[in-house]
Amino acid sequence: MAMELSKAIGDAHPKTILCSSFNPFRREIYTGGEDTTIRVWEPESGKLLNTLSEHLGWVTCLLFCKELKVLFSASIDGFIIAWGPSGKILQKIHTGSPIYCMTYNPRRQKLLAGYNKRIRVFQMRKSVSSSDHNDVVSCLVACEGRCFSAGYDRKIVIYDIPHHGDMKLKPVKTISNAHDAAISCMVYGKDADNSWLITGSFDRIVKLCDSMGFLTLSHQFATVLPTQTLWITANSTAPVVYDPRSGINVSEFVGLSNDSIQQKTNGSTFKQLLFVAELNEVIGITNRKSIVVWKYNPAASITVLTGHSDAVECLTFTMDLIRKWERLQLNTFMYSQENLNIPKEERHEEEITVNSFSKDPDERRKRQNLLHKQITEKLDRWKRGLEEDMKNQDQQLELMSRDAVRAFKRNQTKLKTELQISKGPGGGGAGEVDVAGGKSARQGVLSLYYYEDMDLLLSGYEDNRILFSNRVAGMTLKYTLNDHKDAVTGIHCLNKDGRHWMISTGWDRRICITDLKQGRLHDVFKNTQKGYGKEELAADGIILDLEYCPERNEFGYASADKSAYIRRFSPKGEEMLLQAVLVGHEAEVTKIKWNRRFQQWVTGSEDRSIRIWTAEGAQLVSIINNDGPVSALCVDAINGCIIAGSQDKIVRVFDPEKKDEVSQKNVGHTDEIRSIIHIPVRNQYVTSSLDNTVRIWNGQRRVVINKANAANPNQALEVEEQGPTYSELNPLMVPKLINAATAAAALRPARTATEDNSETTQAKVLEDELQTTLSDLEFALTADKVASPKKSSAKK
Repeated sequence: MAMELSKAIGDAHPKTILCSSFNPFRREIYTGGEDTTIRVWEPESGKLLNTLSEHLGWVTCLLFCKELKVLFSASIDGFIIAWGPSGKILQKIHTGSPIYCMTYNPRRQKLLAGYNKRIRVFQMRKSVSSSDHNDVVSCLVACEGRCFSAGYDRKIVIYDIPHHGDMKLKPVKTISNAHDAAISCMVYGKDADNSWLITGSFDRIVKLCDSMGFLTLSHQFATVLPTQTLWITANSTAPVVYDPRSGINVSEFVGLSNDSIQQKTNGSTFKQLLFVAELNEVIGITNRKSIVVWKYNPAASITVLTGHSDAVECLTFTMDLIRKWERLQLNTFMYSQENLNIPKEERHEEEITVNSFSKDPDERRKRQNLLHKQITEKLDRWKRGLEEDMKNQDQQLELMSRDAVRAFKRNQTKLKTELQISKGPGGGGAGEVDVAGGKSARQGVLSLYYYEDMDLLLSGYEDNRILFSNRVAGMTLKYTLNDHKDAVTGIHCLNKDGRHWMISTGWDRRICITDLKQGRLHDVFKNTQKGYGKEELAADGIILDLEYCPERNEFGYASADKSAYIRRFSPKGEEMLLQAVLVGHEAEVTKIKWNRRFQQWVTGSEDRSIRIWTAEGAQLVSIINNDGPVSALCVDAINGCIIAGSQDKIVRVFDPEKKDEVSQKNVGHTDEIRSIIHIPVRNQYVTSSLDNTVRIWNGQRRVVINKANAANPNQALEVEEQGPTYSELNPLMVPKLINAATAAAALRPARTATEDNSETTQAKVLEDELQTTLSDLEFALTADKVASPKKSSAKK
């Protein structure tokens, strides 16, 4: 979520902290507690600036009035103190009773204080009281000429505050038994459509009311305006986040990490929350005298999807499991998920004969010998197969990329473990081996593609499988292909000459062409050039990514041999002619993408660079320096910006027209980013990472400069967001003007609005309108000239 944990201040007070407030002019945080002092903090650094010691009892409430630029403090000693800048006391009022809460109404310019069983209103040395409560008034809220009070008697009382004359408080409405227990906190929230009065109680229930007090939904909290959420705490180790419009708990989607919070607060619980609109920060007070600050980050992810239990190598899936996420209509945080469980490969093996009891010694001995023989043959077969697999993988290790090495190590660990089991714990014979079957390592998904024309979801696995799933039928598995000899890293589908084809490639360096209608292999790439080596190998290193260009009927693939290749697509393998080889990277090329807006190829590499090539691939256009090795790449479908994910856990957005300038940076993942996609309808970026999460970010809003104003250096440049302007969406009617030249200029845009008329007809209409306007002018001038002599003679 956009609210990120910023800092924590431990042992802020010697005793429990009871209240807090913020001064937007001096950018200072005030806290008061049971130690009778008020402490002043610097928000950016958490440094203690000052300590105010004037009260004789617990400081129960702090209120900074922005209209008066004064800090009001209240205490159980019965004093209200007005503090000026630098801690100077402006006024000290003794009320004679403990004060529990305060609020200020800027419209009526009155200060309201809550006591035991009553409320007092102060203005210009005058005060009035109202005794509508039967117990301690614990919270007060003033807004729009009204005052809302709540207390331990479970009542909510709404008052009209008079602005002149009689200062008596007039209760408008009283809600008895609003909660089943004492009301402990209350806040007023508002957005463009709704306004709420939100109350929390010791009954562990939060209720939302409208401004007239009618309950609409069934502890200490704060409304966070930038994210339009409600933060609640009831002695919890982390705030609970709710969507106030739907009343749904969205904490698991906004990514508030309990572990990171507990590390900074030593496992303490939160007692109070305060939202500071000027800083876009939330201040939390704990029971262990600590202050925790969350800060709004506009470049942070909108929501975090944490349903995966393993590293997310590609979007929406994990090991042996593909997970589809769909955003709910209730709010922008919540997503529903649907799982596609992939059936594991069935292994038909011989059953080992079980040694059952027999009275005949010869029969028992015969069965034991048979069992020993079966175990020995099985272990020898396993050993030979495992040793051959390890030998073959050692030979291919030098061609492997970072991704391949990661999977290789996982498989190598599995092979060594099984080989150690087959040899026995002490290297002894088969009689010492435990033949109980262990859990096999799961094969991960390396590529994922959704083909909309046939409504198919295709996934490529490490063990050379390609699975075809139908989304409409409930994510059911249709069939499986095993045409590759190693992991599948690239899949793309297309419609050519009325037939649906799939191109796939991977670590075996082969390119397979599959007929999707028939669901079987159609052909394999064949290199007809002499002296190239094996005819089915499309590159010198393993292939890591695949991209298709529909405008040119070409596809490109990135390889670990530090190059990228562009070939023309054809259903026949020998007709896939090489168009260009993109050479220039100093390390393996991990990603390749086609930029449809600028008609360019884009490649990313482990050498921390992004290179942009012409459509033909013959010329390098520019080089973008990335701060980390590129592990994920995507092109913004709206503005053509390049989105790069790196091993340094950062998402960077580059504008090709501005070269190396980073126009947007998103930070939030805790491990390497593996995949990025762009959703043009919502203008959002979705990223997946090895930290087992999928995060959603706001897309780049490209800014353009009005070139018409750039010619005048004395005039400020106008900055606009790309897209239709307000005048285009809401056109105005052009009135008739007296000045002929101005009228002609104003009527020019109207020519484009008339689509049915021809050029000559529009010109004639414009000419007629101008002549009519000029005729009216001449008639008016003539009438004035005739009327003026008559007026002068009449005066004489």
